Amino acid sequence: MDALARDVFAPRVVRFADCEVDLSSGTVQKKTGSQVRIQAKPLQVLRLLLAAEGRVVTREQLKTALWPDNTFVDFEHGLNTAVKKLRKAVEDSAEHPKLIETIPKAGYRFIAAAEWIPDSREGKEIPTTALHSVPDTGIVPVANHRKTRFGWRGMALSSSVAVIAALMIAHQYLRRPLEQVLKGVEAGRSPVNEVYAREWQLTANPEDTPVTSGAISPDGKLLMYSDPTGLYMKQIDSGETHRIPLPQGFEPLVEGWFPDGGHLLVSWTERSYLQPSLWQISVFGGAPHRLAREGYSAAISPDGSQILCVRQAGPGEEVWLMRADGGGETRLICSGEDSFSRAAWAPDSARFAYARTKTRYYASGRAPDTLIEIFDIRTQRSLVVQDAGERGLPRGGAGLAWLPDGRLIFPLREPRPNQQDTNLWSLRIDPRTLLPRGPSTRLTNGKGIAVQLSFRKDGTRVALRRHAPQPDIYIADLEQGSHRLSTFRRLTLDERVDYVMDWTADSRAVIFYSNRDGPFHVFKQDIVATQPELLVGGMDDLYAPRLTPDGLSVIYIVRPKAGGPSNISRIMRVPLAGGAPQPVLEAAGLFDLECTRPPANFCLYGAIENGRARLFTFDPTNARAEELPAVERKLDSFIWILSHDGQSLAWASEHTGLKQFGIRVFSLDGKLKRDIAVPGWSEIYGLDWAADSQSLWACARNPNGNSALLSVGLDRNVRTVLAHRYLTLDWAIPSPDGRHLAVQQNTNKSNVFLLQNFEPPSR
Repeated sequence: MDALARDVFAPRVVRFADCEVDLSSGTVQKKTGSQVRIQAKPLQVLRLLLAAEGRVVTREQLKTALWPDNTFVDFEHGLNTAVKKLRKAVEDSAEHPKLIETIPKAGYRFIAAAEWIPDSREGKEIPTTALHSVPDTGIVPVANHRKTRFGWRGMALSSSVAVIAALMIAHQYLRRPLEQVLKGVEAGRSPVNEVYAREWQLTANPEDTPVTSGAISPDGKLLMYSDPTGLYMKQIDSGETHRIPLPQGFEPLVEGWFPDGGHLLVSWTERSYLQPSLWQISVFGGAPHRLAREGYSAAISPDGSQILCVRQAGPGEEVWLMRADGGGETRLICSGEDSFSRAAWAPDSARFAYARTKTRYYASGRAPDTLIEIFDIRTQRSLVVQDAGERGLPRGGAGLAWLPDGRLIFPLREPRPNQQDTNLWSLRIDPRTLLPRGPSTRLTNGKGIAVQLSFRKDGTRVALRRHAPQPDIYIADLEQGSHRLSTFRRLTLDERVDYVMDWTADSRAVIFYSNRDGPFHVFKQDIVATQPELLVGGMDDLYAPRLTPDGLSVIYIVRPKAGGPSNISRIMRVPLAGGAPQPVLEAAGLFDLECTRPPANFCLYGAIENGRARLFTFDPTNARAEELPAVERKLDSFIWILSHDGQSLAWASEHTGLKQFGIRVFSLDGKLKRDIAVPGWSEIYGLDWAADSQSLWACARNPNGNSALLSVGLDRNVRTVLAHRYLTLDWAIPSPDGRHLAVQQNTNKSNVFLLQNFEPPSR
């Protein structure tokens, strides 16, 4: 077996020529002392060439290993680019190769002598902080979901949404064993229709009362689950269900069962402006016992001695380890750029698998948005499996499980146009090498997103929680001279993702983007129509459509392909009356754009560079742009809104100086106009300016989780227009005439399903 396949945690540093390469991080150390990083795809090419030990690796084998079967990409260009970047990083030449030889019409081979270097860290104690970094080659955020600031509980579910693309681990390490790829054996192409699991629905909650968490007991007989009405225990075989008595106001989410079968690990958000905390409770109810002040997406080790959890850290997250009693807290992984899924412990309680995804503020067009990694606690090393997935992923989490028999269960996205659904696959993992023992196997063929997995201690029963977020556009009428709303009426009649962004100048139609055709396209729909009009289609994903100030065109963002050679986004313009799209400008890290309404006549776009927002005004007809450094220095949020009159920027902030959450309003020259306190509400998100630019529409939540639609005046008068606990609003955009609101509303059907008898049939 080749050098890389012998042991994942064997030497990962290789020396050749004047280079020393750490294959875990992609760091190249030169003898001159300089250091560079190899990007994701070139690093994968190097791994495969080294593993071939001088044999030719064909272009077809490289393409098979580097890109999934259902990836839409220019393979020839992508592979050529990856090899070119690899040569540049190691200072090799295609014309006079010393390291990587091109075999015409065949492939490549590594021709230099390679020396494997033992890692000096082997056996040392784990430091308090283990910072695992990913090569950073530019900043381009993922899909814009408008002005939404998710609460901690929402983050625990949705922050790992984009992770599903990276879980296409069935290519490279987990789905195709490396030695089989090198032999040209496509062992991982398990037929899509081979579904082995028998599946039963355990809960039957409607969409207005979704199951918010759930896990089965170690003996597989009980399901403990939560929904907005409380915490429940269900006997799986009989169906008998009982509510668990808990202290008033204690509303936990089920993280998992302790191995004794009598206690649960739960998280609870005491105040929505605080991170969730971790608690232990009896399955019979009673007083909870707090284990940690911060933590969510937690997992208990199979031996019951340790807990892994996720914590918020700025725009990113961290992974922490603690004893089962909450003591001995140690930070294992931290990242200001990534969020993490709930970990899946290996059967030996010494390793765990987890998924990490770039936040939408840090995703790069030239690097994977998502990764799945296996971390060894004893050696503090991780095996990274990565794949550049498509953007526009559905909201949700990533349910992972590592069964006692060595099978790793993970979700994969369905191909377009069903990309909002994920289904489970399993792969048997060698406990020593962590390489696969055979091909991956499809387990389920259902609808929705797999977000939470738990299993009976022998692995013969698996509980799967699926949810199906449904963002749609609703229209409400505003009574003249008041803030009273008519009953909402649903405008978008489909089961795909629809995000409203603007109105036409005559207030008769909304402009939105949707993935109803597969990619995100731009649409216009009259508020009395049942179907939209396609404005821009094609194979690219399109985002953030806005009406130009003259009311005659729509501008929108075309972001680069994930994992592609560029991180440059384009702003395009298309006439509302019809016609071909025209380029406006290009920018790196482009995140959002907005335009004024007459008589103002300009647009504004934001770009994110190394975690810092930069703002530019521009003319959508001549592409002339001018930076606004004065206001950039005041921004403490990436989610800003431009007033329709072009005079002000506003954003939600915890730094108002008023000692409570509120809204900051600045002029475009960087001068503070006012801080507006929003008392009684601990989270403000989804801002948009009213038609007259004298007030703002805001979505809010209070400490008990109740949501509301507010009208916030520049005179600091705050009115609650609509409030309901089970109402999930993202934002509201007023029509230019001020007579209508286009409301972005979410529903979410979520239930728990039981899988068993999922061994492949004998062949």
